[in-house]
Amino acid sequence: MNELRLTKDREALLREQLQRLLRNAWFPHFVLVMCGLFGMALFEYELERDSQVAVLVATGALAGMHWLMLRAYHNYGTDMLRYGVWKVLQLAGALMTGIVTAALMVILLPVVGDWQQMLLLAMLISMLVSFWLASVGCMLSFVSYVTPIVIGAVQVLASASSPELQNLAIFLVGLILVELLTGFRVSTLYTNKLMLKQLLLWTREEQSESMKQLERELAQLRTREQSLQLQLGSMQAHLEHNSSEQTQSLKQTFEKLRTSEERLQQALDASGLALWDWDLVTGRIYHTGSDKLLGVDAVDADQLLADLRPLMHPDDLPELRTAMLSHLRQETEGYRVEYRIRHADGHWVWIEDSGKAISRDGHGRVLRMLGTRRDISGRRQHEEELKLASIVFDTGSEAIMVMDGALQVLTTNQAFTRITGYERENAKAFKERLHRSLVASGPGSARQVLLEQGAWHAELTGVRSSGSTFPLRLRLHAVYAPDGIGLTHVVAFFTDMTQFREAQQRLDYLARHDELTGLSNRNLFHQKLQEVSCYAHSVDTGLALLHIDLDRFKLLNECFGTETGDEILRIVGRRLQRFSSPQRSLARLGGNEFVMVVSGLDEQGELGSLAEDVLAALRAPFVTAGEELLLSASIGISWVLGEEMDAHMLLNRAAVALGHAKYLGGNTWQLYRDEMSADGGERLQLEQQLRRGLKEGHVQAHYQPKLCLKENRIYAVEALARWYHPVRGMISPVQFIPLAEETGLIGELSETILRQACSQAKRWLDEGAPLQVSVNLSVQHLRQGNVLELVRTVLDDTRLPARLLELELTESQLLDDSERLLATIADLRAMGVQVAVDDFGTGYSSLGYLKQLPANSLKIDRSFIGDLSSGSKDAAIIRAIIAMAHGLSLEVVAEGIETGEQLEALQAMGCDAVQGYLIARPGPAAELQSLLQVENPIAWALESCTA
Repeated sequence: MNELRLTKDREALLREQLQRLLRNAWFPHFVLVMCGLFGMALFEYELERDSQVAVLVATGALAGMHWLMLRAYHNYGTDMLRYGVWKVLQLAGALMTGIVTAALMVILLPVVGDWQQMLLLAMLISMLVSFWLASVGCMLSFVSYVTPIVIGAVQVLASASSPELQNLAIFLVGLILVELLTGFRVSTLYTNKLMLKQLLLWTREEQSESMKQLERELAQLRTREQSLQLQLGSMQAHLEHNSSEQTQSLKQTFEKLRTSEERLQQALDASGLALWDWDLVTGRIYHTGSDKLLGVDAVDADQLLADLRPLMHPDDLPELRTAMLSHLRQETEGYRVEYRIRHADGHWVWIEDSGKAISRDGHGRVLRMLGTRRDISGRRQHEEELKLASIVFDTGSEAIMVMDGALQVLTTNQAFTRITGYERENAKAFKERLHRSLVASGPGSARQVLLEQGAWHAELTGVRSSGSTFPLRLRLHAVYAPDGIGLTHVVAFFTDMTQFREAQQRLDYLARHDELTGLSNRNLFHQKLQEVSCYAHSVDTGLALLHIDLDRFKLLNECFGTETGDEILRIVGRRLQRFSSPQRSLARLGGNEFVMVVSGLDEQGELGSLAEDVLAALRAPFVTAGEELLLSASIGISWVLGEEMDAHMLLNRAAVALGHAKYLGGNTWQLYRDEMSADGGERLQLEQQLRRGLKEGHVQAHYQPKLCLKENRIYAVEALARWYHPVRGMISPVQFIPLAEETGLIGELSETILRQACSQAKRWLDEGAPLQVSVNLSVQHLRQGNVLELVRTVLDDTRLPARLLELELTESQLLDDSERLLATIADLRAMGVQVAVDDFGTGYSSLGYLKQLPANSLKIDRSFIGDLSSGSKDAAIIRAIIAMAHGLSLEVVAEGIETGEQLEALQAMGCDAVQGYLIARPGPAAELQSLLQVENPIAWALESCTA
């Protein structure tokens, strides 16, 4: 190590010397330049002009080269060139300087006079002195400087023509030799000085390190001396008390052995281990805890342990025998077997039996064995549960993912692979996309909701391994840390919503189109009619409605069957589609009734020719099933121009005109005229009587119960308006409800029923029979925007809890200012009021707004309840509605139930609740008391329909 250190010191010395030589090189160059300038000025007459220029250029170039080399070394040092290269460059520079100096001497000495030679000699001596000063410490550098001068002096001596010049050259050579000897001695002394200095520093460091090492060893010796003294004192104290403590120790030994035995027994009892010790020579078995394991007393346990084979499960006996024999043959160090033993009370107990031979004779025969048994039934049951959970996890139809607290997916089940196409190990792309979707900023992020509520759900877009996308419904459930702070894991479930969306689209299509003809159905027709009527009124153009009905179609069905009738209707739909255009919309209302809405008409005359064309198309023969049939049709037409008319009224007028066409024998068309409405005066009179009836309290709320199929109880009622006229008696709602909507009385009517229903619900609550009451919400209240104020006022006046009030909205109401409607319903839900969608399936927009609408339940319209036989279209639609509603966490109520078959079919489909004549007809509150006392309403309803 010392040699390595000396080598490094020597290298450092050489670098320091090189840096000093380069730094001091400016002095000889400066002297050379000054001497050259002085000499040229002094000897300008003795030298030629070219020689003067050459000397100046050489000295200037030499000085510039040394300056550049010094700057390069100062900026880059040994990073640019190695030490040897720099040393060569320095020596080359010194040699060039000597050459230039020698050239000046050779040129000037022969041509100058005596006193000039002395002056030139003085300049050369100054040059030599500058060389010697710049090269102190480096003899090689000084030799490089003076060698060319010595050679030049020898050349001058050899070519000198006068003794004076020869003496001068000899003097110069002698002077250079003296300077060489002096420089060599100074360089040696300087180098030795530096080396001694480095050696002195190294020696001091070595001595300092040695002193520190000696101090550490001295401290260790002192510490060891103190430790030995303490040990000696401890041993002396121990020897002094040894005799007295030995007696006490012997007394405590027995107590410790007894305590140890008790603790061992307690430990065995606490661990559930039963210890056994089998002496194979005598056949005796010592055991502890086996009586509890077998459920018998200690005496019976001695007898049973002698031979456990009768108690063992026959399937486990071969495994125990194999393990025992292998150990007895010394093939294993011990044995551990799990088997079942029948407990004293008859059930099987899983036992873990571990044993080992602790004594053998000289032939290797076992003399004594020792082991333990313990009940592992709980562990085996837990393992079975884990195995079952793993099977459920991997075989579930819903994709399951387990995430960490940062929502990174850890593992997935087989359903995930089946749905996405990604294998569990190669699902990195899906996991990263899902993680980016879940990790969002702000208070509404998935992780924030999980921390606050414990669950989160949303509909996202997934990507399969093939690159195709699919909609998925994702549900996250939090697993909290034991302290309840933070998430440890998150369990995620997601379902492929593709089939649900397709079913939803199919259901939406069925809800808006006639499946038989492909034309718009009644629901879509009403929506289009409303839109066209509003547009016609805004642009002040004519609007016509053609109500088309096939003549004697019922007779055709009776004679040729419904299949032929359906085929005729398909052909009629195709023929009518010939008249379809942007200004003409077609629809099938049901049965053999079709309608055509024509917009943009300016005169009634065009309607006659259009009606004739339609009748001509329908008179053409119908060929079906090898039969050629001839039919005719009747058309009723209503037409308006420049006046605001309700779509329902426009359809009624066309129906009135159709009736007149039928009255004339069919196969014709009729345009509506005012005189066709013979009942106009009667409707006006009925309106006045309705206004009086509302003021005098003749309109009362009747209640129809709702039956919960899951809990088999009456849980709610629907409040329906009934008008008892003092003279005419009970008036059908079919008559006065449309009249109230037409005349604007529907708002007052709805408020009356709302107040009566809330008051009655409060009385039921006070009597201990809380029933939720449902009230239909009128369009007028929605348009006026006073629903919230009305409901809040009524609830405050009646003191009814908001949870016992449910407001029903029809699908057609969802079309009216949907954004404002959603805000109103959200405010109602915030109050605690329940919201239901009534007559579901009759409107076109509910599927679009249902996922945005904060509703609690939806009611399937009675038009879908008629035929619920297996394979029917109504049954398929209802199943789809129920599945979609449950997927959106909505309850489903079916209305219009009249038969036991309908009730049983809906119960099998998973419908939540029903109402209809089968349960009870709408009636006063007093008539419901007996029904509320029935313990099994479903059985009661089925018995009543068969009675």
